[in-house]
Amino acid sequence: MSGASLLALPARGAFSLPAVAVSHGWFQTAPFAWDPDAETLGRAERLEGGPVDLSMAGRDGGVAVRADRALEAAERDVAELRVRRVLQLDADLTGFDEAARAVDPALADDLAGYGGGRVLAGATLFEDVVKGICGSNTTWRQAVASINRLAELGPPGCFPGPADVLRAGEDHLRGVVRVGYRAPAIVAASRAAIDGTLADIEADSAAGDGDRVHAGLIALAGIGPATAGFVILLMGHYDRPSIDSATIRVAAERWFDGARPKPRDVLRRIEPAGRYRGLVLAWATLRVWQRETGLVSP
Repeated sequence: MSGASLLALPARGAFSLPAVAVSHGWFQTAPFAWDPDAETLGRAERLEGGPVDLSMAGRDGGVAVRADRALEAAERDVAELRVRRVLQLDADLTGFDEAARAVDPALADDLAGYGGGRVLAGATLFEDVVKGICGSNTTWRQAVASINRLAELGPPGCFPGPADVLRAGEDHLRGVVRVGYRAPAIVAASRAAIDGTLADIEADSAAGDGDRVHAGLIALAGIGPATAGFVILLMGHYDRPSIDSATIRVAAERWFDGARPKPRDVLRRIEPAGRYRGLVLAWATLRVWQRETGLVSP
C-alpha cells in the first residue's frame, strides 16, 4: 500500500501535547522521538501489516496522528488504542486543579499555566514494566542507555515484544543490553506478558480495582513499591503516591522548610488531594526535575 493515514483523536478535557510529551523521561527512550521545535511526538509501532511510524501533533481538543503508510481498519483501531494509552487521552482529570490547590496553591498555578496533569505512558503495560525495571536503582542516564539498547531487539524503530526479549535471552540482556542483575526480572516480565499475567493486571485496571492492580505489579519480579507506584500512575490510577528519594527531597524543600520528612509525613501533607494525591506528588517532583534538567524555563 502507498499513501498515509491520518487519525484525529479527541482528548477528554483540556490537553497539551508538549506538557504530556516531556512530563517525565520516557520521551528520551526508544521508540519515542520528541521534536521540541515542531512540537511533534513520534514513535514506531509494530502493527499487523508491519512497522509504521506515527507522528503526533497537538490540535484543538486532542491530537492529530499521521502514519507514514496507509492503515487497514484493524490497524487503525490498534494505532488509536495505543496512542490513547500513550497520551492518556481518556483520562478524566476533573477536579485535579482543585486537588493540587488544596495541597499547594503555587503548584496548582504552575501546573495550570503549564498544562500539567496527564503523564506519558508506553503503548503497552509490558513496555512500562520493562522500562520501570531498567530504571530501578540506577541513574536515569544509564537507564536510558540500557532501554535504548534493549529496544534494538524489536523490529526497526519499534519497542520489542516479549517474544523478542525471550529469544534474545538472559545472557544477551546481561552482556549486550547491559542491564545487569535486572536481566532475570525482564525475562520474567516477558513471560508474564505471554502467560496472561499482565493482561490480568490490565483487566483489573479497566475494572477500576486499584488494590488488585498494585498487588499485581508488586508481585512482578524487579518491581518494588516505588516502581509500582509510578507504573500504576501511567495506568491512570492517581491515588497511590510513589515515595522515593526524589519525592522526599522535593517535599523537604517545598513543604518542610528543608527538613527531611518521613514518608508518613509526606502522605499527611498531600492527603487533601484525595484521589489525586499520587498525581499531585508526582507533578511536584516532575516540575523540579524538568527545571533542573533544563526541559523548561526556571
